[in-house]
Amino acid sequence: MEIDKNNQYEIIVFPNQDEGLKAQRVLVAKGDDFKHISTLAVVVPEEHKEAACRAIIYENVLISGHYPFLYRDYEEDFFKRAQEYRVSESSGEFLKSITLCYVAPCMADEKKIRLIAYFDHDISELLPYLNAIIKGASYNKNAPTLTYAKERRLINLYSIKITIAKADDIIDAWKILDEVKELINRTYKNKDTIKPNYEGKVKVTALQIYGWLPKSNCKFCGEATCLAFAVKLLLGEQKISKCAPLSTESRFSENKKIMQEMAEALGVA
Repeated sequence: MEIDKNNQYEIIVFPNQDEGLKAQRVLVAKGDDFKHISTLAVVVPEEHKEAACRAIIYENVLISGHYPFLYRDYEEDFFKRAQEYRVSESSGEFLKSITLCYVAPCMADEKKIRLIAYFDHDISELLPYLNAIIKGASYNKNAPTLTYAKERRLINLYSIKITIAKADDIIDAWKILDEVKELINRTYKNKDTIKPNYEGKVKVTALQIYGWLPKSNCKFCGEATCLAFAVKLLLGEQKISKCAPLSTESRFSENKKIMQEMAEALGVA
């Protein structure tokens, strides 16, 4: 299938290579029109997405999710990056795989995606070590969770899963997951030389929290500005539920989910 810039497309994402290969065999057998991205995802015309998903699921193949293909202006770059990407393999390592279980567009920014993936091994014991080496990380030993920012992306590490908000696209997400897997394996290998840090360093700033707020300064929360609300939220003196736009306007629902995860990770929920 060739991409026609006048048409709309969806990217269907699969949890791992095995599921992706099975899904693509289903599409080939049915004669469905699709464009191969990698063994982990395909592009299909928007009007065929529902039928393609039904056919794949009918054959007991798993789908992680789908989102609009909104990169037509950068089509050549997108598929070039996809062609260059290679799925990492970690046989014999502490963490062998990360399975991508959920993918969806960010409602607040349709050109970004959010995702949830699961580790094949509990990493709870490594979180204090990762807290010691990841610059700007925030550790909550009670959860336990570790939160840090990679440029504009928000990454939360839990005992057996990872959530990422505002990834550029699926290729960006794959690369981040590979980086996280490599970091976890390297940390496990070298943990005897790392002093674990059990302190809950709160490195997320009020300005970063402000970036996820509606910025309307509506005052329904009782604060004069959204920035003042962000400061109080970081101090544990405000609650996310007090922000009326986050709770009532669907366009901010994605931001609310992200902020709830952030607050829980920082221990200020």
